Amino acid sequence: MKRLSVLLLLSFSVFLLAACANLPVQPNAAASDAEIAVAVQATLTAVAADGNQPAASVAQPAETPTPAQSRPPMQLPAPAPDWQTVDNKPGASRGSADAPVVLIEYSDFQCPWCTRFHQEVMPELEPLIEGGELRFVYKQFPALGPDSVTAALATECALAQGDFWTLHDWLFEQQAQWKGSGNVREAIVGAVADLGYDADLLDACLDAPETMTAAAADFQETQKFGFRGTPSFVLNGRLIPGFLPAETMLELISVTAAEALGQELPAGYVLAPTPPPPDTDFEDEDFAVDGSADALVTIYEFSDYQCPFCQRFFQETKPLLDEQYIATGKVRFVYKDFPIDSIHAQARLASEAAECAGAQDAYWQMHDRLFAGKDEWADNPAFSALFKGYAVELGLDSEAFDSCLDNGVYSDEVQADLEEGQRAGVTGTPTFFINGQMLVGAQPFEVLAQAIENALNEK
Repeated sequence: MKRLSVLLLLSFSVFLLAACANLPVQPNAAASDAEIAVAVQATLTAVAADGNQPAASVAQPAETPTPAQSRPPMQLPAPAPDWQTVDNKPGASRGSADAPVVLIEYSDFQCPWCTRFHQEVMPELEPLIEGGELRFVYKQFPALGPDSVTAALATECALAQGDFWTLHDWLFEQQAQWKGSGNVREAIVGAVADLGYDADLLDACLDAPETMTAAAADFQETQKFGFRGTPSFVLNGRLIPGFLPAETMLELISVTAAEALGQELPAGYVLAPTPPPPDTDFEDEDFAVDGSADALVTIYEFSDYQCPFCQRFFQETKPLLDEQYIATGKVRFVYKDFPIDSIHAQARLASEAAECAGAQDAYWQMHDRLFAGKDEWADNPAFSALFKGYAVELGLDSEAFDSCLDNGVYSDEVQADLEEGQRAGVTGTPTFFINGQMLVGAQPFEVLAQAIENALNEK
């Protein structure tokens, strides 16, 4: 159990920290009311182009209008694709299955803003839940450390005993009692008997692999939506990355209900045009392909040679992937370039250098050399000369390589990869598509292996 707990905690931590991105990461720390107001306004005015991204990542709105000005219409972004595949969790859902509005909360029992949502917003939602207008679903996103993981696992064990909500409520209401107690497991197990649970059974359940699997399944969904902090919500498919006051949440639910029931939207709201769904029908590569063409699983990695988390994947995870899945014929691996020019000025030319080496049948050798030497060439004004030096090290025709690099022979190829990633919804690196399923960040090998095994089992 200790090893599994460490792995799950590591995967949560990696997700929060392990992706190079061209979007701002929303902090999990408490914010001021003024900061909340800005985030709320940004959420409500999210543009359609960012419909598949966290709404609070869009630009902040202009200064507040004077009373003489009318508020421009709030344009609601399109729902995230396929959100209905995660819109229920039996036993951790409340409300009618036929409710027109579904609110999914991804939460952490230690998070102060999650506690504030439980205390301030949930009481206002209760009449809607009881009246059949809203279905509420709670899912695990324990992002604040091992105590958060323990609390999440405990509620999964409570769910296994048929009562998720009693322990859920106790954890939020008695947070001061167990949080920071020094032994959270002991504190929770010591309290559950008085709540009506079998304490010994719950204690044993905390060590069960299936408990960890259940919590990890919720966490995987947060990656799909790109959430980076708690609480985060999905409201009929629309992403809300952060706490909203009760008044604002109720207003959004009202607008969402009108939309779902085919009614006219309240004044001041309009729907954004529906963007095209993510396109994961990727073009094949001439050089950047490894593994059997007959493999049952294909992994596309969208990566940036200058990204430290892509380098971490290369150093820690890729060797195991090569050994256990690619060399055994189970996985076909394809590398796609996704240079983030705004923060990695040398990454694009590094991608072109790998392609130029590929023209001499040395793509993977240059790929490996670029990652191995990243700390040498990244942010180095002489990076182009270093790339040419790598070609000499690898025994390539240096004249042909230099000409290829200097003339941008593969600049269009690199740009085409980048645009493919953008059409698929990639916003940071590394991002993987495992038989079409997105996985974000430099995940531990165990997380990647589980996704591969799931894909193999579907065949």
